[in-house]
Amino acid sequence: MNISVEIFNPKKTFKRIFSDNVRKYAHTRLHAYCSPYVPMDSGALDQTVDITPDYVHYKSPYAHFQWEGKVFVDDRGSTYAKRNTSKHATERNLKYSIDKHPLASSHWERAAMTAKGDRLAEDIETYIKRK
Repeated sequence: MNISVEIFNPKKTFKRIFSDNVRKYAHTRLHAYCSPYVPMDSGALDQTVDITPDYVHYKSPYAHFQWEGKVFVDDRGSTYAKRNTSKHATERNLKYSIDKHPLASSHWERAAMTAKGDRLAEDIETYIKRK
């Protein structure tokens, strides 16, 4: 079976598919699909985000080490770093509470894409077709 597609206006088609609106929609949906996998205590990590056409940015100060899934310590070995000091990852994995988000994990976008990637693609395709 052969399938051929003729695009009459490639520039217009490209702009429609990769517009800022489509990209922001895709990131908004990605955030929604990731939410059940984001570790949750108070909800601040998942609720304090910037969503743009280019990225989903979790802005909480502790977002990076939660995403990495490793315990971070300062040079003294303390998880509580003094002001203006930095932390580094250890080999110890974080233990996530599953009380509020039973699917909580590090690298939550990977877990979400494994479980819901096809649905995300369908959402984006439907959005583009409506445009």
